[in-house]
Amino acid sequence: MRVKRFFGADSRQAMRQVRDELGDDAVILSNKKVDNGVEIVCALDYDGDASPRNLADALKNADQGEALQRELDEARQRILSGASFDTGGENAFQRKARVRQLGALSDGYNDGMADNFSSYEDFSPPARASSSGSDQAIQAMQSEIQSLRDLLKEQMREQDSYRNPAEALVRNRLLMAGFSDSYIKRLLKLVKINPDSDNKTAWQQVLDRLKGEVQTLDEEFIDKGGVVALLGPTGVGKTTTISKLAARYVLKHGADGLALVTTDCYRIAAYEQLRTVGRILGVTVRVVDENNSLDMTLKSLRGKSLVLIDTAGLNVRDPNLQTQVNLLASTQARIRRFLVLPTTSQARVLLDTYEAYREAGLNGCILTKLDEAMHLGEVLGLVLEKRLPVSYLTNGQKIPDDVQLASPTSILARFVRDVERSEET
Repeated sequence: MRVKRFFGADSRQAMRQVRDELGDDAVILSNKKVDNGVEIVCALDYDGDASPRNLADALKNADQGEALQRELDEARQRILSGASFDTGGENAFQRKARVRQLGALSDGYNDGMADNFSSYEDFSPPARASSSGSDQAIQAMQSEIQSLRDLLKEQMREQDSYRNPAEALVRNRLLMAGFSDSYIKRLLKLVKINPDSDNKTAWQQVLDRLKGEVQTLDEEFIDKGGVVALLGPTGVGKTTTISKLAARYVLKHGADGLALVTTDCYRIAAYEQLRTVGRILGVTVRVVDENNSLDMTLKSLRGKSLVLIDTAGLNVRDPNLQTQVNLLASTQARIRRFLVLPTTSQARVLLDTYEAYREAGLNGCILTKLDEAMHLGEVLGLVLEKRLPVSYLTNGQKIPDDVQLASPTSILARFVRDVERSEET
């Protein structure tokens, strides 16, 4: 229910305001004379059984909302006019507390306020010569307007949870799992959970959709052959994963058709580890350095069915990272590139890793360290949002046992198990 006061010089003017703003469906609750005119109180979506207390609360909310809107409009006009602000009075915390007192505003009021707030989103004051104090005051006011807008969004989200509690549960569950807000919003638009659905049905709807969203490869790239490079920062498990895949290939096809290559010239241990694997499996191992270019090395291995390249593990902010990416692009050979993502990393770290290697032209990814991960949600959220196909999953140090071909079923099963376990604790 939406309640609002209207003032006019006479009843005719006041009624015209009512009709223009609320339409013909408005219900008049009171009509009385006041100083300089007439006051009419009207309601939209009026419930005839509403108690006087409910009507009073709705009217109080409407008055508070209008006061807040007037304050924001006045602030905006002062910014546009170049006026200075007195920042020593009410602080931002007090203003935010006052906004929270608006409580559960009616749906119509919230929608209107959201539109009003959106007009401030891209607002910036006109360029003008001013003192540093005025600039700081303007920045403080802009920051406060944005804070008020964010608070209103939170309030609207809370009201959505009352309209569709099952959808709210799903949203919160995915947020807690590590999915981004933007992806969740897109996902729920596709699923369209019925407001009458129970929690179990709604959750299963989302899981079914996620299963269809997960992209995996239909075959093992070690069977397909060619040249494959694994990329990723140090410590994500590239060398161990290559060792597992190499052993897997040898067991299925023999050692003659396989070669291992490392481009890591920064750590002696990296080459030694790969050379040890090569000696045990009986496969060729080559190193790319200043005397042996990647292009020349790959040309010398053209007789091999499969070449696995172990790239240098570098921090995403290491200037040598771009050198590694350029190295793969410098060769004439067709190289498929797979990003190695540890499931133990946080969402922000995973996103930074993806952004750092995206320019390399990724064909997919390999998820590692599942045995150490507490939750698969953060890495799953990334591969879903970036539409990154998953090739293999690794879940331990055993070679070649702890590696398996990824499938949507296995990934979602692990995700569901993690969610259930986290909610039990």
